[in-house]
Amino acid sequence: MTSPLVSEVAHSGLTVTDLDDALALWCSGLGFTLERTFTLDAPTTVATTGVDGATIRAATVTLGDHRVELLQYDPPRAAHADGSPATIGTAHIALTVSDLDRVLDLCARHGWRPVGAPHRMTSGARTGTRITYLEGERGGFLELISPQTIPEPG
Repeated sequence: MTSPLVSEVAHSGLTVTDLDDALALWCSGLGFTLERTFTLDAPTTVATTGVDGATIRAATVTLGDHRVELLQYDPPRAAHADGSPATIGTAHIALTVSDLDRVLDLCARHGWRPVGAPHRMTSGARTGTRITYLEGERGGFLELISPQTIPEPG
């Protein structure tokens, strides 16, 4: 038997407007740990991403085994949100949260807004779970998942 071609998911990535603000949200607010920061010069940026004439300030943050890479391009590209979660190729990062309303308030202070009303799933494996999608003010999507808390019998 041959070994699999892919052994793990290395990270999820999100392009952000302001790396310092993103780190405040992801680390101070959401509880991720800063693993490292780094800068890619213009030649490395174009060789890696195909984006010419830019450098990247970046950071990797972790929660458990998952890594999120936050990337700030300089100069930035699109100055507005121009996507939809329904656009083919769009990715999102899903986070399991304990207090959806508190996380929504926190994210709003960093420019993220719900694209629909938070709602409770009424069927399937996630029955009772509250879920919503957020869009960043400059693009990107987060999904917040707040599992139902089952009260202890008693």
